[in-house]
Amino acid sequence: MKITYIEHSCFSVELDNVILLFDYFKGELPAFDKEKIIYVFSSHNHHDHFDVSIFQLLKGYPNVRYILSRDIKRKFGRKFFNSHGVDDEIYKNIEFIGSNQILETLDLKIETLNSTDEGVAFIVTADGKTIYHAGDLNLWAWNHKDESNNENMREKYEKEIGKIKDRHFDAAFVVLDPRQEEMFYLGFDYYMKNTDTDKVYPMHFWNDSSVIERLKGMDCSEIYRDKIISY
Repeated sequence: MKITYIEHSCFSVELDNVILLFDYFKGELPAFDKEKIIYVFSSHNHHDHFDVSIFQLLKGYPNVRYILSRDIKRKFGRKFFNSHGVDDEIYKNIEFIGSNQILETLDLKIETLNSTDEGVAFIVTADGKTIYHAGDLNLWAWNHKDESNNENMREKYEKEIGKIKDRHFDAAFVVLDPRQEEMFYLGFDYYMKNTDTDKVYPMHFWNDSSVIERLKGMDCSEIYRDKIISY
């Protein structure tokens, strides 16, 4: 399994038979094996998780499948895609998926959770590996929000992570956002303490990778800090 960090929340995962590409919006893509099917995932419609340019960037690859959160379809619609170079033949083959769904193909199994923001989180099983990509599923607690709002957010987040409690993941991509100030680690920490994850890749840190070492230096991360990948 070869994992490449591209930008923000975008990663590629090359497995024996398939390639997974998550939440592209900008950055240079690696050269992919043209013999393998590329599955492109977009977790929701926010500009930092989905950009229509991905259709053009992968035009040279013969086997590409698109798995997009259903809120992308609701926000942009078919005319938007058509006007940005996505013809009807490609559009009709896009799989739009909602939360709490399961989709199986010959190559992989896709499960989704409900985001605490927009769209979905993805769980993908392929070639004997299981990968988690959070999208914007996170414990979005903020200093400028009142305590009841943050507590409501905590309940929603814990409910979603409860659906995968103690589940094994070979790799996970999880939000670690410095904009949350001293609460930046809460969702990440809860995820790691409630799943069996081998390697975790922080994401959504807005080019401030210092939060990774900051978390590694905190007492709460003692039991999992060796699993955190730094950039």
